Amino acid sequence: MTFIASVVARDGVAIIADSLVTTVRPVLDLGDFLAFVERKASNRDDAQIDVAELYDLFENRASHTRDFEDKIFQYDSHTAITTAGNAEINGLRINKLVDTKIKQNNAKTNYVGLSIFEKVNDFCEFLEQEIKAHFENNYYLGSTTFIFTHFDASLNSTFIFKIETEECSEEDYQQIDFCAIRRPEREEIAKVVCDGQSRISNGILYGGIASVILAVNKAIDLLILDFDLNLPQIDDGYRESVISKCVDLIDDDIQLRKITDLSLQQAVNLAALLMKIEIDFQKYTENIPTVGGVVKIATIDANGFKFVSGHEIIRPERM
Repeated sequence: MTFIASVVARDGVAIIADSLVTTVRPVLDLGDFLAFVERKASNRDDAQIDVAELYDLFENRASHTRDFEDKIFQYDSHTAITTAGNAEINGLRINKLVDTKIKQNNAKTNYVGLSIFEKVNDFCEFLEQEIKAHFENNYYLGSTTFIFTHFDASLNSTFIFKIETEECSEEDYQQIDFCAIRRPEREEIAKVVCDGQSRISNGILYGGIASVILAVNKAIDLLILDFDLNLPQIDDGYRESVISKCVDLIDDDIQLRKITDLSLQQAVNLAALLMKIEIDFQKYTENIPTVGGVVKIATIDANGFKFVSGHEIIRPERM
């Protein structure tokens, strides 16, 4: 996992990303396996162990991490891309992938004149081509998130888009109605947009709203299942209405709405604070650290993209 964030200021935007890369491996917990064997032994009608059942017992868990992966890139003079999730598409590391697209952009005579919406759409089309090529030699594609952050100096406004590739197999990808990349909408009102291992930050900013939405939907599903309900009234509109009423109950906990117009320095400070919270909280969990390493911070304002820290080679440690 990783942690990336864009924090909007009144005259620009601060962007942050860590540099750890986590290797995930399928793991079978001994306790789960013993419980499975005991359950099979007690069921005389189904004592045979099926390979598919064993496969379902495995969970993907972080196994080890390494440092110094680039996750923040200057895309053009006033645009940056940060990335989280799967670190490779079509045999290319994400930094190489983005670099390839930047070179293509520089070769286009009309690229500078494109609107930010056209640039985002152009990047999505590039990703779709790479994903198509990916499945010519691969069976599986992990999910990758790109936060596309742009500051328009003429409007003094920040535009943020979250572009996500869907985790899928080759079979999924070949389905007629399958969409590998959903065309993103602008994150209109958000002063902070983050992704990766961002549960603590999201809890602080949104007051647990994601957990409320998940719990409400789960409760409705259980009621439908338990009481065999099949009512037309229980549609997406009903769900949204119930969720809205429940969210209102925690309105005071949603700190994101209370963030004032930040200076660019305050935006940098807030981005760094959220990163520190995510990194420090790992020390108190049983999971291996998946956020950290060299942290890079950059800003975009009227003068363009500029790195603030983490981008320079420094003296070796212990010297």
